[in-house]
Order: sequence, then C-alpha cells, then structure tokens
Amino acid sequence: MREDLLEANVRVLREHGVLRFTTPRVAAAAGVSVGSLYQYFPNKHALLFALHLRIVEETWAEVQRILEHPRWTPAQKIRRIAVHYFRVEAHDVEEMGSLHRDIELFLEGQSEHRALEDQVLQRFGSFTRGPSTFGAELLVTVLEAVGKTVARRKLTAAQRERWARATADMASGYVLRDGARPRRQRARLAGGPARKSG
Repeated sequence: MREDLLEANVRVLREHGVLRFTTPRVAAAAGVSVGSLYQYFPNKHALLFALHLRIVEETWAEVQRILEHPRWTPAQKIRRIAVHYFRVEAHDVEEMGSLHRDIELFLEGQSEHRALEDQVLQRFGSFTRGPSTFGAELLVTVLEAVGKTVARRKLTAAQRERWARATADMASGYVLRDGARPRRQRARLAGGPARKSG
C-alpha cells in the first residue's frame, strides 16, 4: 500500500504540479480513501518527504553500482556519478518546486541521512588523496553545490550534462590520488608533457 501511494504521489505531482498537490488527489490516484492514506502519511509534506527519501536511496544505489564497476577509472566514475546526480537533482526540483529545499533541510537533521552521508564519504575516500576525509568531503560538496545550482536553471539535458562533466573533471583534478588520475593529468601536474601510449 505504501509503495502504491508513493507511485500515486509521483503521478499527481506530474499531472498537477506541486502547487495543486493535495492528499485527496493522491488518495484518488491510488484508489483509496483519504483516511487510508492518512494511516501511512499524515499530510502532504510527509508524502513529499517519503518520495524524496526514496529518490535519495535509489540515487545511492546507482552511485554504488558505478563505484563498483571493475573497468571504469575513478575519474570516469566521478563523471558518471556527476551526470546521474545532476539529472536526479534537476528532476527533483522540477517535481517538488520550492518544497525541495525544505525537504532537504528536514532530511539533513535525520540520523539515517547522516549515516548515508558517512557511507558516501567512506566510499569516495577510497580513491581521494590525503589521510583525512577532506578530499571526499570536497568532492561531495562540489558536486552537491554545483548540481543544486544547475538544477534550478532551465537547462537542456545536454547543457546539464556538460555542467556535470566539467564539474566532475574540475573536482577530480584536485581530489584524486595520483595513481587514479588519467595519465595526461598526472603529467600536467608534474610539470611535464603527457606521453602518448602506443
């Protein structure tokens, strides 16, 4: 029932937008009474919070899939993560409007969110340089800050992807361990020309 309500939640948001989003509309879309809906979600804010939390969990699952890919380099993984995150963030802003930021602020104070953030930093820390978590924190902060800013702009998918790739490349240049950087980038940082392979 809970998942059915969340699916109805998505349909109502797409059809009516966040300003005309109501619990009676969600209940009607799910084919249940408003009373039944309230057994799971006491108000429309609870519905939106639950939907956003599900999106966060799905995004983390995709990020882990990218990180575990055996053939992609760390720089390629960061690019793919950035492209995915920028796309999800833009979709969230489009569906939830101004409530998006309120939902994020609410979730930031939750223990589950902090635990997830710790997992993200630990995973990113495996290929960022330095003994502390600074590189991972910098990477996450840059991707989040630029991703959220870009999401508020009315960009095409191609423009958004260009921002994502450029942001990932910029962040990778600083945070990746030397062995995780592409050969050309390592040579530039060392002050010498990149050798061509082959």
